[in-house]
Amino acid sequence: MIDFREVRLSDKSTIDSLICASGCFGADYSFANLYIWRDVYKPQIAIAGNRLIVATPSYGVYSYPKGGGDVRESTDKLLDFVHERGEKLLIRGLTDRTLEEFLPIYGDRFEIIEDRDNADYVYSAEKLRYLAGRKLASKRNHIKHFERNGQWEIRRLGWNDRANALESLTDSDGKVIACDTLEAARKFVDVFYQEKGDPDLESEAIAINEMFTHFEELGFVGGLLYQNEEPVAFTAATRLGDPAMDVHFEKALPGVEGAYTMINREFVTMVCQLLPEVEMFNREEDMGLEGLRKAKLSYKPDILMMKYLAKEK
Repeated sequence: MIDFREVRLSDKSTIDSLICASGCFGADYSFANLYIWRDVYKPQIAIAGNRLIVATPSYGVYSYPKGGGDVRESTDKLLDFVHERGEKLLIRGLTDRTLEEFLPIYGDRFEIIEDRDNADYVYSAEKLRYLAGRKLASKRNHIKHFERNGQWEIRRLGWNDRANALESLTDSDGKVIACDTLEAARKFVDVFYQEKGDPDLESEAIAINEMFTHFEELGFVGGLLYQNEEPVAFTAATRLGDPAMDVHFEKALPGVEGAYTMINREFVTMVCQLLPEVEMFNREEDMGLEGLRKAKLSYKPDILMMKYLAKEK
C-alpha cells in the first residue's frame, strides 16, 4: 500500500537525504523544483521501500523512485498501486544511470522511450566561469558588448551567513560583490514579466513567487545584475547533491545585449567562491522550445543528461 499526499516544506530534509542517496543530479531530483511548482503540477509524494516516489495524477505519470538501495521494493509497490486502479505504469525521469539498475529487473515489462525535450544541460563550473576556447568566442564577445554599454555590477541574494565567513566575494573584474534585497529582485522580475507580456509565463510566475516567498528555507542563492545602476538580469539556483547547482531561473530584459551571458558568468564566479566544491551547473531542460535549445547548446554542454520514459507493456 502506498499513501500519497501533498508535498510540504517540512519534507525538505528527508527528501534531500533520499536525493543525495540516489547520486543523481538531474533537475527533477530537486526538492526546490518539487515545492515551488506544486501549485502548477499538483504533485503528490510517498516514501516506499526507502525511496521517494512522486505522482502527478493529472498526467497519469510517476517519477522513478529516488533513493539508495534495491529499487525492487518501491517499484513493486508502485506496480501494485497502479494495477489496483486498472492502469498500467508510466514512469518518467529515468536517466542512463538509473536505467542500469532498472532494465535488468524490469526491462522485459517496459518500453523505454527517449524524452529529449526533458534532457538536462549540464556544464562544468570552469567552462561557464572562464568561457575559454574558440567554440565559446561568441560568448566572450557578448560580454564585451555588455561591458561597453555602461558600468555594471552583480549583487548577491541569499546565503549571507556563508558569504560573511569569507573576507569578500569578488566579480570577474576583482570588484567586491555587494548584497541586495529580495524585494529588489521581485520588482525586477515583475518588470520582466510586464515587458514580455506572455500569458504562457503565468505558471512560471506562480513558481517564481513561491521561490521568493521561501527563498532562504529552500536554500536558494541568487544574483541581480545591474547596468548603469539599473537591474537588467536575475538568476537563482539551489544545491543539487554534492557536486552540482541547479539553475532554476535566469531572466534578462529584452534588448540588453549580453545580459544573459554576463549574469551566467558572474553568478558562477560568485558561487564558486561560496562553494568551491561545486563542479557542475545543471541549467535544466529546453522543453522542446527551439530557441531555448539553441541557446543551451551554444554553451557546449559537458553532459546532455538524457531522460527516458518507461511505459509498461
